[in-house]
Amino acid sequence: MQIKLLSVCRRPVIAGLMFLLALTGAFFLGQAQAQQAPAFTIAKPALVYVFIKPDKNADYEAIIMKLKEALQKTEKAELKQAASGWKIYKADAPSNNNTLYVHVIDPPAANADYGVMKILYDAYPTEAQAIFAQYKEAFVGQGPPVTMTLVTDLGK
Repeated sequence: MQIKLLSVCRRPVIAGLMFLLALTGAFFLGQAQAQQAPAFTIAKPALVYVFIKPDKNADYEAIIMKLKEALQKTEKAELKQAASGWKIYKADAPSNNNTLYVHVIDPPAANADYGVMKILYDAYPTEAQAIFAQYKEAFVGQGPPVTMTLVTDLGK
């Protein structure tokens, strides 16, 4: 009886440990992917749509402020140039019950890696785990960059 009770109690413990192991592995895989992922470069003016859970707007905007700080303190010329042509807008109305943030990149910087997590991991290596967790909790999805070609500049 006692042995059977122990084996029944062990199952939830083992399942919990396996879940924690998988979660830890997913974090390090996400971190490794962000650090080793192909560069997210943009060659033409573009819009990038990012969808955030509505109750996590403040968390996402805190990450965006960290991104701004990282770009301000970077020594990489291509990232300084990227920052000068990178604006982020928040839509006034929800999109599929989520908050839409639009990253407007115009003009794009040659050879700049626009990968938000890559920039943040490089700038804040000791905070990478906390930043990733905050981002993961807020993030719903991202559309592919919509590149654009200028037809005419009505101001000129």
